[in-house]
Amino acid sequence: MLMYDDSFVAAMTATTDEATALGARIYGSEHVLLGLLVAHDHVTQHVVDMFPGLTAPAVREAVRAALDDAPHLARLGLTLPAASATAPSDGAARGTRPRAKHTPELQSALNQATAKWAQLRRIGALPKERKVSSAVLWLAVLEPSARGRRLLHAMEIDPDGVRAGVLSAIVPTGDAVPTWPTEAPVGPATRFTHWVFGHLNLPR
Repeated sequence: MLMYDDSFVAAMTATTDEATALGARIYGSEHVLLGLLVAHDHVTQHVVDMFPGLTAPAVREAVRAALDDAPHLARLGLTLPAASATAPSDGAARGTRPRAKHTPELQSALNQATAKWAQLRRIGALPKERKVSSAVLWLAVLEPSARGRRLLHAMEIDPDGVRAGVLSAIVPTGDAVPTWPTEAPVGPATRFTHWVFGHLNLPR
């Protein structure tokens, strides 16, 4: 069974807090991006050192502006389905945390990123850590299907450069930074990982 380290838990707790503050019923990859920046662990620090404009206030404002401006929302690819994540629930209106749920686009991005991450671990290109760290969340946010990636494009920040920064932060010093796979392998282990992330329960 997958286990999550403190950086993962802190980032996801910040994600749900930020989504709630923005009046969201469910959270997507743009909220995870914001949560990563708020939690600010060593991987995030490495990324921010490379991209000083990538800050929590800047992302928060970009998400808020997108929610307030439908044409801008469409340009960012942030259009949400019915039962929108942008409409406050009763709990959000009272300032309490709603039930933690994530969007299908985030699930898809997590599935793709974890499969590619596992592939690189199997061939020794990434460390075989015992617990899943916030780096996996960063890699999910940067997947082609993720709204977080499109948000970065809109902010004129290169998502591929950010990914290179994430990977360089998690490989041992002196080791080569691996090339991120373009396709995700599918097998029993991958399907199990997808199932685990699909049933992700977060601390409240």
